[in-house]
Amino acid sequence: MSSENHDIFFWILLTSLVIILLVFGLVLAFFIANRQKVKQQMQLTQAKLDFEKELRQVEAEVSEHVMSQFAQELHDNIGQLLTAMHIQLENQRIDHPELADGLKPIDIYLDEVTQQLRLLSRTFNNDYLSHIGLFAAIQMEVDRLNVLKRFDVIYKAASGASNLEKNQELMTFRILQEIIQNALRHSGAKLLSIEVDNRNGSFEMRVSDNGKGFLLNETLASQKASGLRNIIKRARLAGLDCKIESGPGIGSLFILKKIATLE
Repeated sequence: MSSENHDIFFWILLTSLVIILLVFGLVLAFFIANRQKVKQQMQLTQAKLDFEKELRQVEAEVSEHVMSQFAQELHDNIGQLLTAMHIQLENQRIDHPELADGLKPIDIYLDEVTQQLRLLSRTFNNDYLSHIGLFAAIQMEVDRLNVLKRFDVIYKAASGASNLEKNQELMTFRILQEIIQNALRHSGAKLLSIEVDNRNGSFEMRVSDNGKGFLLNETLASQKASGLRNIIKRARLAGLDCKIESGPGIGSLFILKKIATLE
């Protein structure tokens, strides 16, 4: 083989080797990119499954609460007692017209009790929440709390429909109920404030109380913080950022904010 042919063979071999390396590099890069894409898709799928699972859990909890309330009402015969009292009052009004004015306040109280029972049942009804919207549902929860008279409640509501999806609304409402229950059980607060900002496609809900407060990190590390951990977990799964501020003697502040997504 001449020197010239040898050089040609060498360059052909070198070029072939370079092409093979390039092809191999492209295949490897494609494989890595595809594997990363598959991994991301699996993570997104898992996150969606986690959200759906948590959502079903929330719906089950709400439904369970509704059934519990109805069972308790049936057990105590509240509905029957109220009906019987209305009938008795009407009979007394017919038999003793002179007592009509004195019976009016009792009639008013009975109507109020009946209305509050309706509010209580509707508050925990998923379909009803979907029908009336998040803000009206929060108002009903506030009305129920005002009847309890455990603390004063201030609600600064937003107008129109919320900038959340249906499932996010349900999760947000359940988180609010969890915050309220924590305040009722542990805070010793005299005032609870709920404020919603729903402008320009965003959503932020601030829930604060003037209770005794707590050390956040220490509480989360304890065995008695399942409520707080549920709030944080459910907010994350619903695409909400949850910020908690608290400390001894300064009350508590929960901020739920819709996480902005890139279009």
